[in-house]
Amino acid sequence: MRKYSLLIILLSIITALAAASDSEGDLHIKVMRTSKAAPPQIHNGHVFFTFQTKTPVRYVGIAFLHEQFRKVHLFQRNDKGVLFFAYPIPEGMTHLDYRLIVDGLWTTDPLNPYTYLDSQGISLSRFEFPKEQLMITSRSPIIREEEQQVVFVFQAEPGKDIYLTGSFARWDPYLYRMEEVRPGLYTLTLRLLPGTHYYAFYKDGKRIRDPLNKEWRRSKEGQEASVLIVPSRS
Repeated sequence: MRKYSLLIILLSIITALAAASDSEGDLHIKVMRTSKAAPPQIHNGHVFFTFQTKTPVRYVGIAFLHEQFRKVHLFQRNDKGVLFFAYPIPEGMTHLDYRLIVDGLWTTDPLNPYTYLDSQGISLSRFEFPKEQLMITSRSPIIREEEQQVVFVFQAEPGKDIYLTGSFARWDPYLYRMEEVRPGLYTLTLRLLPGTHYYAFYKDGKRIRDPLNKEWRRSKEGQEASVLIVPSRS
């Protein structure tokens, strides 16, 4: 029995490694076949960005709003002279807001027609994920420490009104309505202070603790609530 269990584990590992290898190989083929720059597109779980100009440039980078523009990811150049960068689709996100850095100058993506001005009047590019490409997560909530954001995720039948409540909302059952980002997948992003928070969802008028979160407690009144600990920033 033990040998059989070990065999199953080994087969699972081999399958996972093979899938990862196929994924990397497919992305490599995409890079090799790209002969000209195009608007951002989804490819194999990544957002594929490209850049190309008639005049030579020394380098091109990209920085994202959800990383607070703190990290610059550098493009690479393929054999056809096209600069490219593949960014894994983050869990729980519906779009990417970003800017390019071309030889030290910040700019929007000339190949992406979707631009907007933020609250400070700075132009940003936005790429929205097609709904069928949004990642279904197996955990909730998702804590993004750098942005001080928490992404709550709930899965149910399509077309439902799902609400988030919690200690941070004084348990108001209708304060936060979740967005159905794809059929049956509901998300909501909040900025929460570091500390311990308690929360639950409302579906069809019934209060439900987070089925993707193993941490929960029961109040003196018998109400169940999921537990969320937001770490303090170091």
